Amino acid sequence: MSFPLLNPETTLYYANKILMPNGATEILVDIAKQLNEDEALLTIYRSFYESYIESGYWMTVWEPLKIDDYVEQRFGKHASLFYLHAALQRLPLTEEKYKQLGLDDALFVETLRDISTWVENAYNLVGYYCIRNFSWIWRHLEAKMFRIGRMQYLPLPFHGDVKGFYNKEDQQFVLLAKEGMELRANGDMQGVCKKEKTEDGFVTTYLETDESYIGHPIHPIGKARPVAIALSKQKWTKVLDQGDIMLDIHIPRDQPFTIETIADSYNEAKTFFNRHFPDIHFKGMMCQSWLFTPQLREMLPDASNLVQFQKQFYLYPTAGSINSIWFFVFNELMDIKDAKPDTTLRRKILEYVEQDKEIFDLRAVFLDECGSFGQVTYTELDKLILK
Repeated sequence: MSFPLLNPETTLYYANKILMPNGATEILVDIAKQLNEDEALLTIYRSFYESYIESGYWMTVWEPLKIDDYVEQRFGKHASLFYLHAALQRLPLTEEKYKQLGLDDALFVETLRDISTWVENAYNLVGYYCIRNFSWIWRHLEAKMFRIGRMQYLPLPFHGDVKGFYNKEDQQFVLLAKEGMELRANGDMQGVCKKEKTEDGFVTTYLETDESYIGHPIHPIGKARPVAIALSKQKWTKVLDQGDIMLDIHIPRDQPFTIETIADSYNEAKTFFNRHFPDIHFKGMMCQSWLFTPQLREMLPDASNLVQFQKQFYLYPTAGSINSIWFFVFNELMDIKDAKPDTTLRRKILEYVEQDKEIFDLRAVFLDECGSFGQVTYTELDKLILK
């Protein structure tokens, strides 16, 4: 394996290409220089690259970086950039893969600059350049995830705790819980907000017969019902199951957020994947995000972009917590005592915290079967035709 970024000039070229902040670029170039002068550093570097990155291990785990003592001694608070530099050795390979796939250089820059954005965000948070979410960036560097318009897309098999069904005649969609979900009596997942299991909950059942799909229905806002229902196979078709391919979506914070920009992005994404990855047949979008915090519908007006976005998705029970919304609306290092209610959403979140109300994120899906993004509505369960 060659290491082209051991050349400081090559490091500078690629750091500039993905729009790395100037201060971080200077550190990365200095790391390249020191790697050429210190055999012990280079040995650690090669070992990390081969065992963690080249082996593919980093695509299988989500774990914090383990900083070698010598690396920390040499680079101090910037030590994580030593490992980021090793990861950026993939950039020439990523660039070549883009060319092989017929993808243009603008898409390369638009997608890969997200790494630089996270380095900049870390600087704004802690006051020095570092990479705080190293386990995230393989998606960019292995050319698995792409930034298309407003959103990032990563095709993945669906492994949620639900199955989806569509009644074409009545244009109705419903999720049924799979076997064995442990839920509270109110339909939330046990373990929400990291709380102990309640004693009044229930465990879901699921059964398929020759005539019906039988399971616990889930309300579009993400709560399961304690009583199972039967969906007739004459009218209902299973349209989402384990292993079906979906586009896992992520929404960077660097541009305005509207239903129109999201819809445009998704339409572009469908064209993009059909053209460049025709063998990937995805059924829609999926995500776990603070944007799917159901309490947002109580905190914000119905006309808000966040609420309207959420309503395009069908939420389902997840053992979420306040961490996700706190991270994105405040930041994960901010204590509650230091948080300022200087926006409507921040004020509402702090009111919830003060009143000891639960706030938690959920998983959600959007299926193309249900219609065009931005125009979908879901039938309330009590109005659903369950025939």
